Amino acid sequence: MDIEEIRAARARERDAASLVELAEPTIFERAQDAVDADEIDTDNAVQLTTALADERAGKLLKLASFQAAGMAVNRDGITDQERELVEDLAARIEAWRESVTPDTEDSDE
Repeated sequence: MDIEEIRAARARERDAASLVELAEPTIFERAQDAVDADEIDTDNAVQLTTALADERAGKLLKLASFQAAGMAVNRDGITDQERELVEDLAARIEAWRESVTPDTEDSDE
């Protein structure tokens, strides 16, 4: 693996409206392996994988928000770890929404 693979993955993610499919092992796992083996510069790998993760995080938050609102979401390209994050975020958004929404059980209307 080289830094250009991470740059290319980030460019694909940035240019796509939805999540880009990450081959197994993911670019993140391969980058970690390459850093551990001293194949790539750690600082560059951290910077680029952080940027890639940030690109994906925005899309994941959007999916969680849609899911919490009861809307259908496209899970294409999502990893197992990201699926867990979306489920957790959606549950937290739903709980938050319930906590700030007036209770209608006791109202006269």
